[in-house]
Amino acid sequence: MRFGPTGISVTPAERYESVAGNRWPMSIMPAPGELLSSWLHRLAYANGIPPHYFGALLGAPGQNWSARLDRAMPDRILQFLGEHTHIPLEDIAALTIAPDPLARLRLPLRASPQQSCAPKTQATWLQFCPACLAEDETPYFRRGWSLATRVSCFHHGCRLRDRCPSCGGGLAPFSQKRLVPHQICARCGAALCKRTRPATNGVRRLERLIDDLLRLHAAGHRMAEGRSLPDLLGSACFQFGKQRMSIARLPHRDRYHLLRQLTEGRSTPFGTRRSPAISYWKRVVQAAPAWSGLVTSFSVAVLPRPKAGPCSTTAGPHLADLVQAAARLDQQRQAL
Repeated sequence: MRFGPTGISVTPAERYESVAGNRWPMSIMPAPGELLSSWLHRLAYANGIPPHYFGALLGAPGQNWSARLDRAMPDRILQFLGEHTHIPLEDIAALTIAPDPLARLRLPLRASPQQSCAPKTQATWLQFCPACLAEDETPYFRRGWSLATRVSCFHHGCRLRDRCPSCGGGLAPFSQKRLVPHQICARCGAALCKRTRPATNGVRRLERLIDDLLRLHAAGHRMAEGRSLPDLLGSACFQFGKQRMSIARLPHRDRYHLLRQLTEGRSTPFGTRRSPAISYWKRVVQAAPAWSGLVTSFSVAVLPRPKAGPCSTTAGPHLADLVQAAARLDQQRQAL
């Protein structure tokens, strides 16, 4: 439509389909470390579709539809998303947690969103860092937040949450029937960004050690005698009153207190039963206080140490230095 000296002239525009093909109006790029369900919720919101109805559009109706796709996404849905977003299929598939070498330590997905948050003594399917959601330019949920061994944010040092701070319900963005961002509780409409208290240094060290061990496992490193690290950590049962539960079955509050209990040595949550899993947990807890992280350990072992002197300064390793050191090690290994 244009305004001219003789009046208004209307020029028919090209149909959207002839210009963009079958591509949706808005295509959202995944964020680093984002979970598939989080990206799907943001994609639905950007294209004017509440997440509750977006699952049916993808051919995945039902409760918890996006959380189920995190764990198993059919090829037809992957192809459908690729055609309508023009994002490479491998980038979309990388957002899932399947196949999952850490499945034993993932927070469980229950049959319905009501079951996932009703009893406060049960784990929910996902936790989150309120500080991350508050600082993100576009808030999104991370894959690492679905691990039961994570109870704090590695960036902010604060505790995670697994329930809305206002209504106490578990996350259910897949059931949102309104066009509101997924950092808003789908049940009560309150923001999820209320800050939490910082985690203790002991808990954070233990988390870091477990996270590094799990990264080694996912990268292909295996323990002796064919034992699986996630199975050992996930099969250990801890004593809570009269119940014995694995870490993946506990809500965030109990998992945080469990890790704090272990690091402070105030009591023994293992009970009297002996098992290889319990023995391994004890060894990990004993090693945690002196653990400085894989990157720091690697830099200390490989990079040259600065000469001591009155004017010397000690700076942390740069990423470029670590990459160069790794390249030198690879060249030396190939020369042997």
